[in-house]
This record gives sequence, C-alpha cells and structure tokens, in this order.
Amino acid sequence: MDEIALPNTNQLYTLIGGRETASRLLGLAARLALRGPLLLLDCGNRANPLPLVKELCRLSGDPIAALGQIQAARAFTCYQAAALLEQLGQRAPLNTPVIVFDLLASFYDESVDYAEGLRLLEHALACLAAARASAPVLVSARPPLAAFAGRAGFVELLLRVSDRYLIEPSAPAAPERQPALFPL
Repeated sequence: MDEIALPNTNQLYTLIGGRETASRLLGLAARLALRGPLLLLDCGNRANPLPLVKELCRLSGDPIAALGQIQAARAFTCYQAAALLEQLGQRAPLNTPVIVFDLLASFYDESVDYAEGLRLLEHALACLAAARASAPVLVSARPPLAAFAGRAGFVELLLRVSDRYLIEPSAPAAPERQPALFPL
C-alpha cells in the first residue's frame, strides 16, 4: 500500500481518486492519531472505520488511546457538509490536522439545484481555506459520475483553492450492465 504523507505545513492538500484513495487516507489517519488529535469528516458516507482500527492495532500497543485522539463527524447532505466545515474552528483546536473524506459526494446530489449546490460548495471551500491557516487539511474527492458531468466544474473549484493536489489514475470503468446473479 502506498502511504500518503501529510506534511506539517498548514496547507490544503487535495487527492482526486477512487476507493483506494480512501483506504490510503485511513492509513494516514491512523499514523496521525498516534501523534495527537485529529479531526475526520466523512462527507461521502464511505469512510469505513474498520481499516483504521486494524491499522491502529498494527501500529500501536494501545489502539484505544489512539482512537481517543480522533474526533469524527459524518455529513449525509451538502447542507450538512457545509455546516460541518463552517464549524471547523470550533471542532478542531489549533494545529489539529483535518482529513475530509469524499468532500464532493453530497454536492453531486441531483435533488439539489445546481446553483444551490455551487453556492454551498463555494462556502464550504472558503471554510476549508480558512482552516488551513491553523492546521494541515487533506481532502479527498471523486469526479462526478457521467450522469452528473455538469458538476465536473466542482472538482475544478476544489483544485483552485488547494495549495497542492494529486489526481490519481482513474479506476477501470464499470461494466455497462451488471452480470446476472443466476446465469441461464
């Protein structure tokens, strides 16, 4: 597994990728929790804590203490994601690294008007930009599905506010049709 290193400089780092990105970020979260407090925000409802716990057990003789260093929150809608990011200063003390999983997932929601989603995203990105003044911030995101290609500009907005970013190679395309469970 390629490890992701989060420098100690207060910058906004963005990773654009798929599922592998999330698992790599969980490995980073485990290493950061061993060093001190950490704030995890899951905006895509995809961050599975089990790999994090397994990694802490592997790295530490006291994984419970390391878990105690982690404050986590989950957003299910773009409204909740924007509210979580607005509260970053209250949630995370100075110098507490922040990891945001799958930031753009809820902003791709088809039930939210494009203009409203854009307004909320711009507010959320301003909050992230402000948070980097006091701590390193790492954000992961996925490009939108083909059905939501009109929101591809959301990735560009995120990259524009990032100090550094990495776009990982795309995962293989999903098959057109799901294979039959019981082939005839």
